[in-house]
Amino acid sequence: MTRELKYGKVRVVLSEDVHPETFLAGFHGVGHVGWIAVKHVVEKLEAQRVGYLFTQYMPPFVNVRSGIRTPYELYFSQGMLIFLPNVPVSPKDFISVPEALAELSITLGVKLSVLFGGLDASYKEPDAKPRIAPTRAFLLSKEDLIKEKGYPVLEEHLGIVGPLAILLSVFEANNVPAVAILPYAAADRPDPRAAAEAIKVFQEITGVRISVEELLEQGERLEKEVAEVEKKIKEAMREREPPMYHV
Repeated sequence: MTRELKYGKVRVVLSEDVHPETFLAGFHGVGHVGWIAVKHVVEKLEAQRVGYLFTQYMPPFVNVRSGIRTPYELYFSQGMLIFLPNVPVSPKDFISVPEALAELSITLGVKLSVLFGGLDASYKEPDAKPRIAPTRAFLLSKEDLIKEKGYPVLEEHLGIVGPLAILLSVFEANNVPAVAILPYAAADRPDPRAAAEAIKVFQEITGVRISVEELLEQGERLEKEVAEVEKKIKEAMREREPPMYHV
């Protein structure tokens, strides 16, 4: 049974009735770490597609893989709702989409949110460990684990921008345990090695086991895949622009 929800101008279509305990998301930020990580989780867990997001500004691009693969999709596996952006989120969706995702996860009763992102490797600290950006509720609920694993909290002077910032803000305001996992990554190319580091921390937090060996071999292929998608989106956006007339 299809269920439709509306959050501002974002329309969420759920094709399955799901009751997640955990929410995962990542985007095409530094090193494309977030997107690589959630894509890998979806593929390794053979997660079921359970929903879609539609917005006025979503990129006009789809491809075919066991049906049509749409720009913004939701997957479900092992009690986890996973947002997978198959293409980079439109800059005009940077606020509305993450806000809708946060509100959706709260509506569905999610108890933990794990977000993937990357830090520019030029800011790399000597210890090189992935940083975490936790909400206060996460700090309180996972205090023992944080101490045991020695997760360093993101330095105050670095900060977070983009969709992850919106998600964390909504989760903080609603007292939801949430954490962004932020490994250092190459800023100029897809960095699957950094995504593997993020997934290792995710495994420690959730107990979900996911092999990351394949990620370490996928750098060149992912770089070509991202470049091709971005090229097609730019071409599609040019076709949508009205012709310019000069007197």
